[in-house]
Amino acid sequence: MASFETLKPRYRHLWDMMEIHPDVVHRADGAAEKILSGKDRYVPIERKTGVPWFYIGLVHLRESDCNFNTYLGNGQPLNRRTTIVPIGRGPFESFEAGAIDALQHENLIGITDWSLERIAFLLEAFNGFGYQTKGINSPYLWSGSNQYTSGKFVADHDFRADVVDRQLGSMVVLARLAAKDAEVQSRLGAGGAAPGVAAEPTVVPAAVGALARGARGERVRQLQTALAQQGFQVGEIDGDFGPNTAAAVSAFQSAHGLPVTGVADEATQQALAGVHVGGPTLKPDDVLRHVFETLLAHRPPSAPSPTPVAQPGAADPLQLIIAALLGRQPAMGQGAAPGVVPPPILSPIDKVLGGQALAGKKTALSVVAYAVMAILKAAGVVSAVTPGGQIVTILIAAFGGLGGISKIDRVIQVLGMIAAKGPRPPISR
Repeated sequence: MASFETLKPRYRHLWDMMEIHPDVVHRADGAAEKILSGKDRYVPIERKTGVPWFYIGLVHLRESDCNFNTYLGNGQPLNRRTTIVPIGRGPFESFEAGAIDALQHENLIGITDWSLERIAFLLEAFNGFGYQTKGINSPYLWSGSNQYTSGKFVADHDFRADVVDRQLGSMVVLARLAAKDAEVQSRLGAGGAAPGVAAEPTVVPAAVGALARGARGERVRQLQTALAQQGFQVGEIDGDFGPNTAAAVSAFQSAHGLPVTGVADEATQQALAGVHVGGPTLKPDDVLRHVFETLLAHRPPSAPSPTPVAQPGAADPLQLIIAALLGRQPAMGQGAAPGVVPPPILSPIDKVLGGQALAGKKTALSVVAYAVMAILKAAGVVSAVTPGGQIVTILIAAFGGLGGISKIDRVIQVLGMIAAKGPRPPISR
């Protein structure tokens, strides 16, 4: 284990660079209020031990959510001997008696240096320095901030790298406690803190609609789907904003010149949805025209020309899609009587796309655009990073089709093979 003097600059750096995730600010404020509500019981313990009342409150919060019927050292009930580290303590007649025993057991009584760095060091020592051997910042201190991603000891000596500690880190709560209590802020600013350095670290603004680590629900699921559609790996699309989703958001932000925070703020969500595409504003018909002109220009030489077909039932499926989206009705046969309106193109398209699911729905444009994207990729015309590919991706997001994309896998298989001039694959049901 490294000494305090070795770790001291690291604690200061982590504190100064700490940003609290916006989705946990409200919870951190509630935790700080809970500690403040027990201040009258913590202060007498400080008078007897010299340990700051807010340090006692932070440990109490972390060990038992400020339950005064528990032992401060590990959160077990006061009325029985402890069975986890520290083992064999108690029983105790009161919270205060147990707290003094725990502080004495940790050799905290008699310490005079209670600077910010010393508090961080002692908090980590109280929980154990095992996280340092794993190469991660202790969630006991930093969970809920940008200084911690994942990894947790789920039991004594049982570390799981993929588990995320959902409890708030003590330094996160301390930051909000300092914002609410002038005494705490004043005491953190003494005893070795660098001159001119604010006691309270940055809190990422909790912007309306922002999504960050710890968020759950349908909006997170939509965010994950949108990121996956653009090639950013989020792992399982489960509606849980975890480390994989945060990494995907950061990668997207880096790729699009946005501040890399891992928080899906308004600007990030707008960029992801294609709100800001740069250059002149494109209308949907301009986007469609560009897409289909590109498709026609890159058709294989052996493919029939995109002109009205001569025989009923022999229409090129790509021609039908293009004509429908551009508002054209190709003739369904030669010799049609003048003035006779040809049959609507919808039925042939529905046959190609495997049903009537698109009829009259706003998401039809986005679904077809997604299919066209697959065709162009299969033909080697575009990729996700080419201008044409970006435009199609923007179109998909703009027409709100992300939620329905999973329903057209069979369409992609069929039309992708048409573009690649390969045999039609079997359709699994």
